[in-house]
Amino acid sequence: MTKNKNTSNSLARRARELAEETGITYTAALEFLRTPRPEPAAGATADVSEDDGFGGHEFEYDSSTDLFRCTECRVYEVSARDTDGPIKPCTGLVGYGGDTERVYLLLTENPLAPNHAAFLATKARSTGIGRAPQFSWRDGQLLIESAPSVVAELARRIELITATVDGQQVLVVSSVDQLTAEAGRAIIAENYAAYVAEYGEPA
Repeated sequence: MTKNKNTSNSLARRARELAEETGITYTAALEFLRTPRPEPAAGATADVSEDDGFGGHEFEYDSSTDLFRCTECRVYEVSARDTDGPIKPCTGLVGYGGDTERVYLLLTENPLAPNHAAFLATKARSTGIGRAPQFSWRDGQLLIESAPSVVAELARRIELITATVDGQQVLVVSSVDQLTAEAGRAIIAENYAAYVAEYGEPA
């Protein structure tokens, strides 16, 4: 019993650390840590974008309907799942307009306004046209996912985000670089590898 309790506490602690590190919700971090993942082949790079059986959806419990609903595309799991076939893939945030193509913005924090990763991730999400995926933050840089049709507007909004530092308004990011889907996924894989090196393979 003690061992199970300690394991549970350790899992909760790691989920909190992962949520703080990446900007994802605690429940999403907990689900990620609980989901078994195959060991990568020797010399292979970990790919955190592999299908997890949920089609990219982020389902969370909706108490008003007693169902699970995707926090990204707002589709209920019962609607996304086809009993005669696989789950319909998530189209991402509603603001993506159903576009399944992805691009990324790499944000470099302003040295005058450090430690604003969670703030930036929240601000990006509140636009409805961008989000910080898992393992998006490392070494002063935050990766934000978007769709090609809205990424320019997202970049414009992010460049204007300020925070109060020592009584003055300071821009939170010093640069915003647009990346392709491949370049963005490569950074996520690198960040994932760095996480594993520091905290160990997720349970």
